[in-house]
Amino acid sequence: MATKNISIADLKKGMFIHKLDISWIKAPFLRHKRQINTDNDILLLKKSGVKNLVIDLSRSKITQDTAKKKVRKTQDLLAGLADEQVDTKNDQTKQAETPKQELKQELKVAKKLQGKISNLVKQLNASIKQGQPPSIEAISPIIDETRESLKRNDQALLTMLHLYRKNIKLSDHGFGVFSVVIPLAMRIGCSEEEINELGLAALLHDTGLSRLPMHLIGKHTKYTAAEKQLIQQHPDIVENVLKKSPDFSENLKKLVKQHHEVIDGSGYPYKLRKDSIYPLVEILQVADAYDEYIHGLNDKPGMLPANALKLIYQAAKKNKYSEAVVSELIHVMGIYPLTSAVQLSTGEKALVEEIDKEKPLFPRLRIIYSADGKPCKPGNFIDLASQDKNDNRSITKILEPLNKAEDPLGLLRITHV
Repeated sequence: MATKNISIADLKKGMFIHKLDISWIKAPFLRHKRQINTDNDILLLKKSGVKNLVIDLSRSKITQDTAKKKVRKTQDLLAGLADEQVDTKNDQTKQAETPKQELKQELKVAKKLQGKISNLVKQLNASIKQGQPPSIEAISPIIDETRESLKRNDQALLTMLHLYRKNIKLSDHGFGVFSVVIPLAMRIGCSEEEINELGLAALLHDTGLSRLPMHLIGKHTKYTAAEKQLIQQHPDIVENVLKKSPDFSENLKKLVKQHHEVIDGSGYPYKLRKDSIYPLVEILQVADAYDEYIHGLNDKPGMLPANALKLIYQAAKKNKYSEAVVSELIHVMGIYPLTSAVQLSTGEKALVEEIDKEKPLFPRLRIIYSADGKPCKPGNFIDLASQDKNDNRSITKILEPLNKAEDPLGLLRITHV
């Protein structure tokens, strides 16, 4: 990738931004990495305080040098604009770096990382339960390790996230939210400081539940009014403990305190609206909702990842969550999230092993049941994106592994790798 540092005065339409000199919170766009399509884009960046930036020459339609020399005709301008719009769309929905590590190898790392993160959350829960602020020193290395794993292959940790959980534990939920929020923040283009804040908040956000009656965790039935009142105290519980230490920033405390506030004002504990909510909360709350939906932490049972994405998307349409952030979540998870059980046009049943970000409708699958309903031998894989011309398998529906009619032998529910 060829990059170049330029001043905001030299930014032109057609250039592709690689990095800004301001934080994600201050930026006028959801993502820092994007094509500049209009003069208004440049104006918004100037108003946000951008002085210098880095452009990606390989993805720019026009460079700093040619911008000063080239005058395009109306027809060229229209054609260029159309190309830029397509490129922007491709960047947001298709383009992805080739994994640097095979999934099989990175899964070994992710499995160890899951153990470290879960143990860390247990320690954090114990500290908060005792009313003592935890040590921040042990947390930063975990965030760094996670980012490095995601850079090598971003599907390993997400595979661990989607494994079926027999028992609902706070430590597992902390791991789950952490595993969603880090790749989501990286995808959006948050700064290193913002990613660290979100990672720390993901590990801490629900530790206040450790001071509440444990029967409320994973109850899977509707809370009573009294139970609901108790549950809604947990953000304040954590914040009050964190206040005892100077190690935790005000922004981190806002993330923890506000993670159940939603932008239409219907959240808790203070029913804050969008303008009063710390911007990074919009990322944390979506990650939190996704893990809660798929694993059923509180008063509702878990559900299929695809159904969780649908619910979160519908909530965003009703002004509960940021539509832009939810769109990025869907990109991170894919149309068919990892470990999803699917039925093929042939009648075969399979599990989603790996996602092709350039062709999200055509993942790599592990065939579990043959077309006649018999279990297949291990190692029967197919990549829908690179099928032979004579092989036209396609996914026809997502299956529910808990439904014995769809999974009679219980082979579609993945509990370990």
